[in-house]
Amino acid sequence: MVDWDRRYKEGFYNGAKEPHSLLKRYWPAIPMGWVIDIAMGGGRDALFLAEQGFSVCGLERSTEAIKKALQAFNEAHTTVRIVHGDANALPFKHNKVSGVVVFYFLVRSIMKDLVAMLRNGGVIIYETFLKRQNLIDRWRNPEYLLDDGELIEHFSNLELLFYEEKIYIHDGKKRAVAQFVGRKT
Repeated sequence: MVDWDRRYKEGFYNGAKEPHSLLKRYWPAIPMGWVIDIAMGGGRDALFLAEQGFSVCGLERSTEAIKKALQAFNEAHTTVRIVHGDANALPFKHNKVSGVVVFYFLVRSIMKDLVAMLRNGGVIIYETFLKRQNLIDRWRNPEYLLDDGELIEHFSNLELLFYEEKIYIHDGKKRAVAQFVGRKT
């Protein structure tokens, strides 16, 4: 088990201030209302969405990540609700939120719950590593990496707005990722 608090304390995730590019491209597809940021980390995506006028709730397990997120929200004079909890036990009601965003986090057992949280017309934006990542970068636990074609299968009951699997370079490192944007109809 990764010690997320230690990673945040040691600055493992320092430097990333901008929202993920997939979110910057597709946030207008999300209807106004509540958006849940699963495993929000330091809060860069939650902050971006709040600045666009959404009501945002970030779910995060790491106390240290929450401290960093609160600092960012305070500096931006922005309010984001935070739930200190584990994504394995999602505390959100079904059919209530306009959007769900997930970046670089994978727990397969909650995929149906992510869709169930969305109200009709709600949008999910999801990006994470593929198993191919282990061929081009440091080793990561395959349990938390996607097979090729897997992400789109998890959300096959949603209207597809965008899907891509690709290898690209970010900050000088190669990333093998799957990206999905879909709407509940």
